[in-house]
Amino acid sequence: MSPSVVRNYLQRADVGIGPSQYQALVVIAGDGPVRLRDVAARTGMTPSNASKIVTELVDAGLVTRRVPSSDRRVTLLEPTSGGLRAVEDLGRVGRQMLAERLEGFGPDEVDTLGRLMERLASATDGWTSTLENEDLSTLENEDMDQKGEGAA
Repeated sequence: MSPSVVRNYLQRADVGIGPSQYQALVVIAGDGPVRLRDVAARTGMTPSNASKIVTELVDAGLVTRRVPSSDRRVTLLEPTSGGLRAVEDLGRVGRQMLAERLEGFGPDEVDTLGRLMERLASATDGWTSTLENEDLSTLENEDMDQKGEGAA
């Protein structure tokens, strides 16, 4: 999605968050409870940036941090009721924006588009899960080796 579309979307939903916060909140609300490293991995943020974004969500009352008694070394992130409402509002606005874009389409065209989008989603499922599971350090090492920057 283009940055201007995302900004418009977030402004219309009026939930008071920016694009990076939106990305993190959707991961936390959809997969929660999650660890910070999971948020970073799923959004493509650095752990440091993800930590900053999560702190902003906590300060906004959209996410809570919880340390489970079973493992005090872990901090889990969960959406608050306000965070869940924000995600619901975002979903509603997204559906409204999509409906506005499809107003000029006939029922057959909408059906065809829906089938094609499902087909595209199915075709990319394996690809995206493969990318999410790649060992980035291995990829970085391979890139350095190709450039001749590896260990001598």
